[in-house]
Amino acid sequence: MDRRAFLKTAGAGTLLATSGMVWTQNSARALPLLPMTDLTGGIDARVPLALKNAIHDFGNGAGSETFGINHNYLGPVLRVKQGQTLPFDVSNTIDDVTTLHWHGLHIPGDVDGGPHQEIEPGHTWSPDLPIVQNASMNWFHSHMHGKTSHQTYKGLAGIMLIEDDASLSADLPKTYGVDDFTLILQDKTFDAAGRMSYVVNAELFEEGFIGDTLVVNGAIAPVMQSVPTGLVRLRILNACNARFLSLSMATGPVTVIASDGGFLSSSVETDTLFMSPGERYEILVDMNQADANSLIVDFGAPEGVLGFLTGLVRPDTGRKTALTLSRNAQQKGFSGSMPNALATMAPPDRSQATRTRSFKLTMDGGGEQFAALAASWGNVCGNVNMGGLSGMGINGQPMNMDRIDEQVRKGDTEIWRISVDDELHPFHIHGCSFRILSQEDAPPPAYAQGWKDMVHVQGGWSEVMMRFDYEAPEETPYMYHCHILEHEDCGMMGQFTVT
Repeated sequence: MDRRAFLKTAGAGTLLATSGMVWTQNSARALPLLPMTDLTGGIDARVPLALKNAIHDFGNGAGSETFGINHNYLGPVLRVKQGQTLPFDVSNTIDDVTTLHWHGLHIPGDVDGGPHQEIEPGHTWSPDLPIVQNASMNWFHSHMHGKTSHQTYKGLAGIMLIEDDASLSADLPKTYGVDDFTLILQDKTFDAAGRMSYVVNAELFEEGFIGDTLVVNGAIAPVMQSVPTGLVRLRILNACNARFLSLSMATGPVTVIASDGGFLSSSVETDTLFMSPGERYEILVDMNQADANSLIVDFGAPEGVLGFLTGLVRPDTGRKTALTLSRNAQQKGFSGSMPNALATMAPPDRSQATRTRSFKLTMDGGGEQFAALAASWGNVCGNVNMGGLSGMGINGQPMNMDRIDEQVRKGDTEIWRISVDDELHPFHIHGCSFRILSQEDAPPPAYAQGWKDMVHVQGGWSEVMMRFDYEAPEETPYMYHCHILEHEDCGMMGQFTVT
């Protein structure tokens, strides 16, 4: 048992003790439908997004202090169309400085919502977002440096569904709340009274937050939904701070039709769909014959002795039912068949790249000097009060808001190679979508061979290829970072300009 494995087991016992119990529903409650704001028909005024303090009941009868965007917890589903310009008024009433980043959008740096675009309490940020990319599932969340993990955990996150002419005319389920559902999956910890908890300590920032309770759209799992006969579309976001999720169906394979950046070239069947924090996938569930089927989330447990010990102190490990679909044969739904061809895309061509860059993620910067430097630059785990962690970084440097790490030329196609010294990490690049050339020194799974903005990094190199088409000046650069939010806050992030 190595040091990190031991920490995870020991930390699990501590987490269970402090939370009092692992919460779950005795019987499935109805799936909460995230409120939709449909802007595809046109926009005649600025669109308000109010970031606010609130109280939310996750389903255990207790009121938890949360953040919300226009709502008590999480934000709306914004449905928009390619070619629109979205005029937002983002008002901050949470009594803390924050930002709102549009994760996955191909937009210039000055409206990207990164850590340089702070919104002070009582102030409003009014970006105009040009929507130029193809149909895809994106999201928006806090990106306040040093506070991203906590603010996103408390509820500053929402969904943006981009449609285009092809997606609107596609022979796919698209009736929201009937045969088309958006799912935000999260892991939470609750105290003995049932209130959501987020305890800050050194282990939290080293491992990232790992909760013991599965939550779907703000409700403790399991949840259920009655659906019509036919195909049902689930658009899924892993909005956990740090937990990777392995998804499967109780009956039959998972049929994937889209990833972060839009539709795959054809549907892909897989036994399990492995999702990192920040990743999005769309799947189809065939409810033509089955009376019921369930989406299963495997929280995972180590094998062998470690797995046995973990099971003793963390009974939350293993398979959890997230959502059960029950068929209502009397309800009219989507009557089409499983799609074959979806999007046209050529395999990525390495010869198109004009430059290759390498990035090494480091869990341990090494030494008190590095820790002091990380803390002075606003990276929270460099703080000696956090238990002596030395800070994290990329290419030997913790994040520095005053330093530009890379300079990219607009219109160039590049290959970025990413490695890490320890553990499994998700890597995200702002302002673009990319194609994965290799993931951990191997071809990516078939469902990850479309357009992406997240790649998994562990053993060996992960390589991605992308083109940068939008400007990001020194005042508002793009970010690249680990999407374990606590690692991002600790300094595992860099910034780059596109000019």
